Amino acid sequence: MRIQVLTALLLSAFVALQVQAESQIERLDKAISQRDHFIQAKQQRIDSLRHILSETSTPASKLAIYNKLYKEYMAFNFDSTMVYVDKAEEIVANSGSYDAISQVRIHRALSLATSGHFSHAVSILNKIDSKKLSVAIREEYYVACEWTYGVWAEYSDKRTIAPEFTAKSLLYLDSLINVTDKNSAEYSYRMAEKSLRAKKYDDAERDYLATLERVPLDRRLYAQAAYALALTYKKLGNKAKYKEWLINAAISDQTVPLKENLALQQLALFLKTEEGDLTRANYYLKLALDDAIFYNNRLRMLEIAGKIPNIANVYQETIETNNRRLKIYISLIVVLLFLLGFAVIYVYRQQKKMSKSRDKLGEFNEKLNALNLKLSQTNKTREQYVSLFMDLCAAYIEKLNRFPTILKLKAKQLSDVSSVADRYVRPSEAETKEMFFNFDTAFLRLYPDFINQFNSLLQDDKQILPKKGELLNTDLRIYALVRMGITDSNKIATLLFLSSQTIFNHRTQVRNKAINRETFEKEVMDICPLISHMDHNP
Repeated sequence: MRIQVLTALLLSAFVALQVQAESQIERLDKAISQRDHFIQAKQQRIDSLRHILSETSTPASKLAIYNKLYKEYMAFNFDSTMVYVDKAEEIVANSGSYDAISQVRIHRALSLATSGHFSHAVSILNKIDSKKLSVAIREEYYVACEWTYGVWAEYSDKRTIAPEFTAKSLLYLDSLINVTDKNSAEYSYRMAEKSLRAKKYDDAERDYLATLERVPLDRRLYAQAAYALALTYKKLGNKAKYKEWLINAAISDQTVPLKENLALQQLALFLKTEEGDLTRANYYLKLALDDAIFYNNRLRMLEIAGKIPNIANVYQETIETNNRRLKIYISLIVVLLFLLGFAVIYVYRQQKKMSKSRDKLGEFNEKLNALNLKLSQTNKTREQYVSLFMDLCAAYIEKLNRFPTILKLKAKQLSDVSSVADRYVRPSEAETKEMFFNFDTAFLRLYPDFINQFNSLLQDDKQILPKKGELLNTDLRIYALVRMGITDSNKIATLLFLSSQTIFNHRTQVRNKAINRETFEKEVMDICPLISHMDHNP
């Protein structure tokens, strides 16, 4: 009995960890989907600074704005960073201020080191006398020196050159800690860095967590501390925590946003080697490569490119053929939806003509009723055809969804093929949106009063309306399919590219808003008859 209880507890814990991990990945995917939004927000901050700059005339004010623009572009775009470093250097060249001149040189060196130009960065830093600097500028100087030698060590031979650079980096880290405010988040971060390099992992974990508690997600220090904490857990052999904090670091990288980052790259390798998630791994590696290209870090580009697996040429033709076939089927679906739309328009026009002629054709009332009956039967037949058509679409999509799995089984050790199959066989986001738009357009032409009649079945304060720019939202689209006779949640999930559980949840939530919950879906299937029977009397 105790063994059974223990087994149940272990199983519950395992399931909970799986759900938590999936939730973390979903958070990252959501942040990645908002990359353009975060970049736009950063661009607005940059544009605001440029606007202020255009209205500034004094050299001191311009220099302050140049330094702010440098911070915005640092770890985001190397070329733009150097533009504002050059502009700042022009201003301080004749200022006579050793602090101002040195600060610009420190910014240049740090930018060069971040982009992989280590020797140039060291050459600039060696010309600066730290003893002549104020405490604030001296802290920036030590940051640049520690960073430059630390990163240079990562790209150097581990047996010969790297130990020398690592030792210098540690010396500058000690100097940096001595000039750092002990009450700041930077102090706990730098103490954690020292503990990590000294292999005092428990101390490092404590100080990194203390740093993260004091820094918001959209700050570079959060991304750095989260990534370093992940490395700490890796040293401790805690793979779950390693993955968790790689995800947190990657989310922070997207939010800041940063283009010079490592978290997404390392997470991709972890997913590939530890979990076999080739699709996400290759997608994340591609994003990391895109970021390196955007920042213009050639060393990072070469590093990432070497980790992206080559796709077997023997399967390339098959994948391209399936991709072309998929496009053909989608095109056919679009054509059929347009034809359906034309059919609906034709029926609508016929209804208008019959309505105008009703008063003049009283003597033909009996014949007209017979015609109405025939038209009603035609409507039912059309709805059956539409339902059959959607069933065929569901079956086809389900077949395509199974194709990557079949290909994985066939490919055996050529595992990279599966990622390509997943990427080319499944419709892109743009193709999915186009398909939904065409479906929504055709459906609303077929049932123009669907939204009003659907909401008449709901409580007054629980109305469901599409947002601006939408024809139908997810809830309305689900019940549009129900109205067409497709009630199986699995088929609906396949057609809408959602999970069956998601469809079940949506249907349950909508039923809870209904006036008559028990008969709600039956009432939905009865609304919006295409053509109503005309009166018997003219």
